[in-house]
Amino acid sequence: MKRLLSICLTLILFALIGCTTNENDKKEYSLLVVEGDKNISEDFGKYGGNESPVAEMEYFTSLKAAKERYPSYEIEKSPAVFIFETGGGDMKKLKFKTYDVEEAIGFLREVT
Repeated sequence: MKRLLSICLTLILFALIGCTTNENDKKEYSLLVVEGDKNISEDFGKYGGNESPVAEMEYFTSLKAAKERYPSYEIEKSPAVFIFETGGGDMKKLKFKTYDVEEAIGFLREVT
């Protein structure tokens, strides 16, 4: 009986430890940028790098190429910016989608 109680308490302890948030776990982001007539790569370039939460950036200069590569994203026009939260892993969760470059930059300023 003591052994069963000990196992239960240990499992509860592990569950509580696993559910607590760790402030050292920073969110990471991945960007997909589809340029329009204007080159906007410079606008987003400063958000990449070692000190930034943006871990990965992918640029398309052609709307057609972006639609072919990512048909499920339903890219309607360019410029388009998709910001995914990766959480440091491979799974990507769409966090923000916009066709307004300034709006995307505002979002990135908030998370950096």
